[in-house]
Amino acid sequence: MRAKRPSLRSHRAARNARRLGILASAAGAAFLAASWLAARRLADRLVSASGLGPTESTREELLAALALAAPLVEEFRHEGSARDPVELAATFASPGDPSSRSTIVFLHGKGGHSSEWRPDALRALALGYNVLVPDLRGHGASGGRYMTFGFLEKDDLANAIDAACGLWDIDPARIGLHSCSAGSAVALELATHRPVRAIWLESPFANPREMARHYLAAASGIPSPLLSLTTRWAVARTLTRVKRDLGLEGASGGLESADPLAAMARLRCPVSLVYGGEDRLIPPRFVERLIDALPPGSEVFHAEGAGHCHHANEAAAVAREEYLRRWTAFFGQHLPARA
Repeated sequence: MRAKRPSLRSHRAARNARRLGILASAAGAAFLAASWLAARRLADRLVSASGLGPTESTREELLAALALAAPLVEEFRHEGSARDPVELAATFASPGDPSSRSTIVFLHGKGGHSSEWRPDALRALALGYNVLVPDLRGHGASGGRYMTFGFLEKDDLANAIDAACGLWDIDPARIGLHSCSAGSAVALELATHRPVRAIWLESPFANPREMARHYLAAASGIPSPLLSLTTRWAVARTLTRVKRDLGLEGASGGLESADPLAAMARLRCPVSLVYGGEDRLIPPRFVERLIDALPPGSEVFHAEGAGHCHHANEAAAVAREEYLRRWTAFFGQHLPARA
């Protein structure tokens, strides 16, 4: 008997399967190529001083407002981390007799600058606190090429505090922090390396790599699920470049070790964690693991309907009375303005 010939339908099925395989391979190759190109284009955004929020106020407006509110207002320059000793800028203000007062340090986020803190600094001064308002490296009037989310900034800020201690005899054991967004990662790193009495942590995030993907999606308009591979490559490319440019290839700890969740677990001071229910830059899901890791004596302020700090719909605007009451009570309890 003669063997049966394959049917026309079988031929067509085999041909279609080959075509689908070729198309799938081509699509996969195109996705890899697009991911690689996107990683090259977007990598620098992760550590640059550019951000996604408004920066409407100016340094001159901050200084003018502080000068009307306090008898002592001075800008000063200080050296940054020994790993990258650029010159950095900060502003100090006091209601007077600074050595007898506690000091609150205000830490802006990625793409921000010190002038964003004008209403907060004025409130602190009115309550009797000294205020220290730095421009983080690469931002505002400070030097530096990269933001490192606490790796270099923790040393920068330690130097700023030490400089203020030398200039105005402030007490280094009576320091509080108020941070916004990526500045919250800096606040957590700083607080694990030197004494801090209390932290008002606003719009923070727990996982830097997850945050990187969300940030790149917001910056590029590419849906987040399509950026998984791009983010991995962009982060790797960024880490390699920054460490090479700054001569940090052999640095212990490493830039990649910056981890807000791990830093939170090492804290010994109380935290007031503030986040907005309608925050689109750092959605509430990025905060949950930090809440679970809060140290004893901490509190959570979930501002329904509020967005990102230093935006028009921030918690301080949407829930103004509760925000002011909580802020005043938190620092009043854990960091009284006067001993």
